Amino acid sequence: MPTIWRILLVAAAASGLVCLAVSIRSPWAYFTVQSNVMLALYYGWRLLGRGTPATLKGAVTLYLLVTGLLNYVSRDLASPLTLLDGGVRGLGNFLLHYVTPIMAVIDWLAFDRSSRARWAAPFAWLAYPLAYGVFVLLAAPALPRRYVYPFLNVERLGWSGAALMAGAVLAGFVVLGYALLGLHRLTAGPVET
Repeated sequence: MPTIWRILLVAAAASGLVCLAVSIRSPWAYFTVQSNVMLALYYGWRLLGRGTPATLKGAVTLYLLVTGLLNYVSRDLASPLTLLDGGVRGLGNFLLHYVTPIMAVIDWLAFDRSSRARWAAPFAWLAYPLAYGVFVLLAAPALPRRYVYPFLNVERLGWSGAALMAGAVLAGFVVLGYALLGLHRLTAGPVET
């Protein structure tokens, strides 16, 4: 069952990535695209029979969960199904913001249940979001949409406002990371020794 699930997960990510690649300029600049590329690479590696630590799976799952939740909130809690009215771009957004995050969380809870990440892992998982934030701030002048996310818009918020918003988002990463760890432990079997 995990193999079929993961094939579908990689297929959903790859399809969504192709949809956005053909419908928007510079899709690589978005956290959504980067987190879904990570997902496709991670699960592709797993499908080749390669083992990976639970910490890496947790990081990928967290990034996808944040991708989905931020999109849902930024769209004023609108039904995800409305994206399907938006042609190829809408389909890509639906797959990358909703389908892959939900499937990744289900995978996190249903499979590899005896493999556990450490309790300190959510802080380690901040490394990529921090690096992404620096990337966006440095690359902003060269991006088609100067600040790809409103909470990083230094021109509108100022440096202190953007730092405050980024801090709130990072705190959200930590809280959601601990929620994922807690849920995983609730659904997990006994620890392997």
